[in-house]
Amino acid sequence: MFKKLLTFGSKITTIHIFIFLINFSFAHAISNTADVKDIGVNERLGDYIPLDLTFKDEDGKTVQLRDFFQDEKPVILTPVYYECPRLCGFLLNGVLEVVNNLSSITLGRDFKIVSVSFNPDETPSLAKAKADNYHKALENHQSSDKDWHFLTGDGENISKLTEAVGFKYKKDGEEFAHSSVLVVLTPRGKISRYLYGVQYEPKDLKLSLLEASEGEIGSSKLLNKVMLFCYEFDPVGKKYALQALNVVKAGGVITLLSLAGFLTYLWKKEKNKGAKAHGGLKN
Repeated sequence: MFKKLLTFGSKITTIHIFIFLINFSFAHAISNTADVKDIGVNERLGDYIPLDLTFKDEDGKTVQLRDFFQDEKPVILTPVYYECPRLCGFLLNGVLEVVNNLSSITLGRDFKIVSVSFNPDETPSLAKAKADNYHKALENHQSSDKDWHFLTGDGENISKLTEAVGFKYKKDGEEFAHSSVLVVLTPRGKISRYLYGVQYEPKDLKLSLLEASEGEIGSSKLLNKVMLFCYEFDPVGKKYALQALNVVKAGGVITLLSLAGFLTYLWKKEKNKGAKAHGGLKN
């Protein structure tokens, strides 16, 4: 009987942990579960963010969002707040890790990151402290201070931006209940992709940036086109998945081209042999 009770108790504990983990990403710091409906993301793929919104950068300078789109590179937008005791730190650490592990595309040369606090009470000095920490931790990026920006703003501009990207959050005591998401924007500020969680696969981030730029960034545009052809975003799994049918199609085309090339080689070889034989008969 005791063993049965112990087993039952273990199952209940496991269920509670499972429920906690499921809700952690979107119900952080929430005390009233009835408010869960007000937290999360309503995806607005294909919409444009308002680039005329104004914020303060980490140096206290007034900037417009359009300032980060002048060089026609995709932008990763991260809605966070800098005094968040848990989730936002995990998100920013996840961004740092995946950026440091990207191959063939580079922060600055190929894309930018803009982190925006959705807490209107936060100041540029908080943003500056956060910026300094992450800029120092970036690897292989010569101009990190120009490529990963940390912004603060007033309630009106924050609300317009979060509404534009469908990011829903709610203040809960001294903290905020919110989700964890990266919003990938095209070089013109159009919402191209959402990536969720606090850890990100380099492949997923790379493909989302290639998708946002239509393959126009990175060291090889041809390879970019091949990757975009072979991979497609899975809206259920929220990841990029290899498309078997496209791979088969590509393999079939390569096989046909190889066969055509081989047959052409044989034909030319036989033609040359015939020409030599004909020439020999004339002599």
